[in-house]
Amino acid sequence: VRARRLAPTERLRQSAWRRLKSMSWFLKSAAITLLTLAPPPRVNAFLRAAPAAVGRRPSRREAESSSDTSGAAASRVVILGGGFGGLYTALRLAEFSKEQPVEITLVDSKDKFVFLPLLYELTTGQAPLDEVAPTFDSLLANTNVKFMQGEVDGIDVGGNVVSVGGVDVPFDRCVVALGGEPLKDTVPGAAENALAFYTLEDAYQLQRELARLDTAPGDVRVVVVGGSYSGVELATSIASRLGSRAHLTLVERGDEVLGRSPPHNVESAKAALASAKVDCKCATSVLRVGAGEIVVCPNEDDSAATTLDADLVLWTAGSRPNAMLGGLAGVTCDAAGRLVVDNTLRVQSPEGRAAGGVVFALGDNAVLELGPLPPNAQVAFQQSEYAAWNVWASLNDEKPLAFRYTALGEMLTLGANDASVAGPQGLEALKLSGPLAAAARRLVYAARMPTSEQRVKAGVNWLQSPAKELLRLAQETRLNLKK
Repeated sequence: VRARRLAPTERLRQSAWRRLKSMSWFLKSAAITLLTLAPPPRVNAFLRAAPAAVGRRPSRREAESSSDTSGAAASRVVILGGGFGGLYTALRLAEFSKEQPVEITLVDSKDKFVFLPLLYELTTGQAPLDEVAPTFDSLLANTNVKFMQGEVDGIDVGGNVVSVGGVDVPFDRCVVALGGEPLKDTVPGAAENALAFYTLEDAYQLQRELARLDTAPGDVRVVVVGGSYSGVELATSIASRLGSRAHLTLVERGDEVLGRSPPHNVESAKAALASAKVDCKCATSVLRVGAGEIVVCPNEDDSAATTLDADLVLWTAGSRPNAMLGGLAGVTCDAAGRLVVDNTLRVQSPEGRAAGGVVFALGDNAVLELGPLPPNAQVAFQQSEYAAWNVWASLNDEKPLAFRYTALGEMLTLGANDASVAGPQGLEALKLSGPLAAAARRLVYAARMPTSEQRVKAGVNWLQSPAKELLRLAQETRLNLKK
């Protein structure tokens, strides 16, 4: 009798708990969406643009610039690096400084911006060049950002000068976002015999290698070193591209692939690798890379070395910050060579204060005093908003904003028309796999493109891809029928 009396109460409690969990999920989703669409720097910029509407007086610098800008000397901002961190900082700063005389110069050694997460699709022919790697000139055409192509030789922090290809470029504020470079010199022969996958030139070289393997007699053997996102995405993309002729091996030093990733993505990746018959050698180190071979062994056991034949070795095992940063004076670097920054992304001096107060850093080139962040593009995306605002704030006597990283979940491609998407902590129920995840991934990346024109172009390409695939299948069917 007592059990029967308690049953309705227990059902009510369980129902209330389910509703509370559902509401919590909804609130977390809404908060993440809001932070993505309207991060704090953009909110600040919006409020600054309408001071009367919110009862705020314009800052002294705003008042001076609005009263007379004809004779004012323009502040010079030099942004080093045209990757996610550098380009997005430049574009956002251009928006923030429309009413102030600010000269923005973006410096990069290449003439094209590369949307790195889609480099796999470019290599395998699933995405066009103008979507993945548009020129800086086209992206900056309708802005006040000037593009300068050249290698950065050094930064004189005390003298406020950057050397680019032997030319001195003075600045009032400098943003360092030079990105990283592959770490291949730790293993003998890797630099000479392994192909990195980090730049547009690497993608072109891989396309040439794949074309060579297409005409090679018999089966082909490909070894991918590194079991993080880059290694898994590259292995599954190549398996999809080469088909059954390919024998792929994935070498990972850790105990499993995607060791620090959400369980859903790990499971999806393992399933995709197994389906593609990729031989995963985890807890395995590389001893050396030779011409047509790679020597591996179990971790800490050189005596059990094994030589694997390889028609192609691809290297995705680690990267390091731009080597130029290690030679800078008047700044603090960590053991990995990254610039130490405070929570406003200002570079710190050895004395523990802002280095001249004029240099900022983000992405792969920066490490917060509070500790490192995940090594992914999300960090550079989010930091670019804060870097742009804090540079503008430092020129206009405004209060800087402390950077706060928000995990937005993780996505990875697993070959043609296959992917995996996992929601962030607290939203683990958000899971997608297969073609639906592949479509969601391309749609998210289309929305993340740097300009509205580029977003439209990516969206059109994404919408056209199913039709192109159907046309390809129809053509193959016709050829098979003729045979």
